[in-house]
Amino acid sequence: MKNVIELKIDPEFQSQIPPLTEEEFEQLRENILSDREVYEPIIAWNGTIVDGHNRWKIIRENWDLLKDKYRVKDLEFPDRWAAFDWMYRKQLGRRNLTEGQKNYMTGKMYQARKQSSGGQQGNENAKKRGSQNDYLVFDQGTHGKTAKAIGKELGISASSVQRADRFAKGVDALKKVSSEAANKVLKNETAATNAQIMSIPQMEPKAIEEIAQAIVNGNPIPQMATRPEHKPRGWTKADREERAKLDAIAADMYDRSTVPEYTVDSLVDDIQLCAQEFVQQIKNTLKDRSTVITDENKPIIAEAIDLYIIKEIEKVRNLLK
Repeated sequence: MKNVIELKIDPEFQSQIPPLTEEEFEQLRENILSDREVYEPIIAWNGTIVDGHNRWKIIRENWDLLKDKYRVKDLEFPDRWAAFDWMYRKQLGRRNLTEGQKNYMTGKMYQARKQSSGGQQGNENAKKRGSQNDYLVFDQGTHGKTAKAIGKELGISASSVQRADRFAKGVDALKKVSSEAANKVLKNETAATNAQIMSIPQMEPKAIEEIAQAIVNGNPIPQMATRPEHKPRGWTKADREERAKLDAIAADMYDRSTVPEYTVDSLVDDIQLCAQEFVQQIKNTLKDRSTVITDENKPIIAEAIDLYIIKEIEKVRNLLK
């Protein structure tokens, strides 16, 4: 039996789990004290709590009553990232979470698994540990795609996992500026869209601060602040004017307060804008990498355009069939 001084709390493990509300914590405390026993074990790794921080707090506050009424289950993980992976998966399967919290933990689970040596290797030892200790065996099959494996576990698509990854990075970037704003995003207490949160890591610090302040104050998200800062390295005056024109069109498109009803004409306009922005991005990429566009490389570049652009457009067209 573990005693009170043997278990350690790692602030990073503890802080990554959405906290219980005051009502939820009081209900947990009431249940434990009423039963005078903690039925679900504390999960630990190398003496550090991975799951059960709230239960452990209640145990410590009521040590005389509960010192012999709890269990500690030690799990083996190949590394710290694998412990995080397990922790996120456990939370995703256990609690009633907001959509923001689900997206965040799915994204963090993806990041942890990408970092874990166990996740990358998927060796037989990890599989044996999994069968004995509820450790999640990593599916690194033929396609070896972490997003696909996690999507299969959670019943969502691989692209949803990758979007969750970008969402989590956006929340983490926002958290550096304002933990209050980040918490509001996770609790779905803001009008900010997932796309806006995903774009935060590419923004200038001032723009992130504007968004954080708007979220905290309950105000609409500044429209232009949600667009990453463009740095037109080597662009001509005409390039910059074209960029400004597209930004103005985009700002009007995103402002739906002036659109009484979304029609097929509106959709056509949006598709046109997407196409213009997409083509402009390709042009800017070719311009910025002009040093490698030699006669020898042009066939290779043309083939890449056919492979990665034309075929993708055909996939979009197929959505209408």
